[in-house]
Amino acid sequence: MIGDRQPGETVSTAAADPDERPRLFSRPTAGDVVLATAVVAVAVAFQVTGLDAIPANRSPDALGVLLTVAAVAPLALRRVWPLAVLLACLLGLLLLITFRYSVGATSLGVVVAFYTCTAWGSRRAAKASVAVLAVGIVSAAALGPIDLSLEGALVQVALLVGGWVIGWGVRERRELHAVRATEARYEVEAARRQAEMERERASRATAEERLRITRELHDVLGHAVSVMVVQSGAAEQMLDHDPAAARVALQQIASTGRSSLADIRRVLGRLREDEETPARIEPSPGLDDLPALVARVEAAGLPIRLHLAIGASSALSTGSHPGVELAAYRVVQEALTNCLKHASASSVEVTVAADTDWLSIRVRDDGVGASLQTRRLGPDGSVVPADWAAASGLGLSGMRERVSVYGGDLQAGPSNDGGYLVTARIPLAANETGGMT
Repeated sequence: MIGDRQPGETVSTAAADPDERPRLFSRPTAGDVVLATAVVAVAVAFQVTGLDAIPANRSPDALGVLLTVAAVAPLALRRVWPLAVLLACLLGLLLLITFRYSVGATSLGVVVAFYTCTAWGSRRAAKASVAVLAVGIVSAAALGPIDLSLEGALVQVALLVGGWVIGWGVRERRELHAVRATEARYEVEAARRQAEMERERASRATAEERLRITRELHDVLGHAVSVMVVQSGAAEQMLDHDPAAARVALQQIASTGRSSLADIRRVLGRLREDEETPARIEPSPGLDDLPALVARVEAAGLPIRLHLAIGASSALSTGSHPGVELAAYRVVQEALTNCLKHASASSVEVTVAADTDWLSIRVRDDGVGASLQTRRLGPDGSVVPADWAAASGLGLSGMRERVSVYGGDLQAGPSNDGGYLVTARIPLAANETGGMT
């Protein structure tokens, strides 16, 4: 197989198909014109001087010279119309024999034309040239050339056989070169396509990595900023009449900020993995980190009831699904962030359960749900209306994308008995390798 050709696909070259005409020349080449001129000069010299003539031959005259030229001059077109040139040279030779002129060096035209058909014509033309030559030899023998000896006949046969052997060798080398050139083009094209695929793959990987980091930063910063906004508002209100409680809120803000900075360093540290001394990367958060997450949100003033039901037989008990655990952690984190920002809830219930096949997540608050008039603190601490759906659309989209990566599904909306409900299910059997982290 060459490059990325499909099995059974063949290399297409002009010379590989017997019925295909090879790439010939559209006009006479300078080399062929020079060759034809030289052969004409030698043949005419033999004809005029009678160097190879016998007394029985007709004396040289203008007709003899004209027939001699006609028998060899077509060689100038030998690589334009090989078979036609062979026919013309044979016809000129037969006319010289018919009119009893000395053949001399005129037979060189037939030898060169026969070689050209074999070397440069199509395979069909090469086979046809053998038949044409056989008919020509039979015709010449029937005409009875008076100046042809046995030794001369053997020389002519040897020249014709030699021309055929050399011509066929040239054809084979040329076809081999054409096949190798085609293979090289396939390999270059395959390498170019492979390079393009690698660039596209790298570009997709870069885009996916940027999206992953964007989601991580959104989850980390969105949650942290929401918690710190709520805590700073509470600290401001308690600063005058309960300084101790305000101090606790400020400490929680500092703790949340430090934790968020650590998370940001962990996310951005992955960008430095290719450096000579990679940054130390903390493990991604998982289900074991949910109690700490809940504690931070509770410190912002939102009571939460957390239920973790991870059985010993669950696939998560072995810690072999870090990607699934990270997705679950981010779903709970985003749901709690939305409760802080939009729900005006007085309590939240979080349930995370896992068995051998599924991980289930359920986050329900008792707030105002998805009402268009959800309350939210404004810049001056006053209560202002906000569109819950518009405010949390990016977070919901991110949660759905995280869950869908592992073949799960997520539902979010008002619950039947009030408040807002987020549920998610992620299959564990389909993510035995742990998925992406």
